[in-house]
Amino acid sequence: MKLASALLAFAIGLGVSPAHAQSLADLAFLEGSWTSNRSGFVIEENWTSAEAGVVIGMSRGTQDAAVRFLRFAVVEQKGDAVVMRFKRYHSDYRTWETNGPSVMRLASAEPGQAVFEATDSSSDVQRIVYRARADGTIDVTANRADEKGPYLVEFSLSKAG
Repeated sequence: MKLASALLAFAIGLGVSPAHAQSLADLAFLEGSWTSNRSGFVIEENWTSAEAGVVIGMSRGTQDAAVRFLRFAVVEQKGDAVVMRFKRYHSDYRTWETNGPSVMRLASAEPGQAVFEATDSSSDVQRIVYRARADGTIDVTANRADEKGPYLVEFSLSKAG
């Protein structure tokens, strides 16, 4: 115990901050209803506040008056880690994921930013970054891959209503 305290004091003296224990509180900036409209492709995201160690996220993508995707995410506090599990659905409720939900871990967080990384290298979504801007919007960047190879999905969310 004395050694750990001494190392912490030494690190602080050098200006090195101790590792941040991840918490659902790191995701508080996502709470609420959000929307994005890129050339008629509308994405709506709704994030709940943390309750009982869980945050729920729901998304709907529409274009030309048709549902293109639905997503349901559960983000849980697991000890010192934050884990997101999600499933995406087609308009007829067939799931995109055939072997259970996609699983991502909160890899890093700082005020107004959360970076999730896949726990399975075969997942089609390898990384999602949520970054709040000074104007109140949130930029979302997702590193994805399909049969044609890797690509980037980028959009900005504005508070709805």
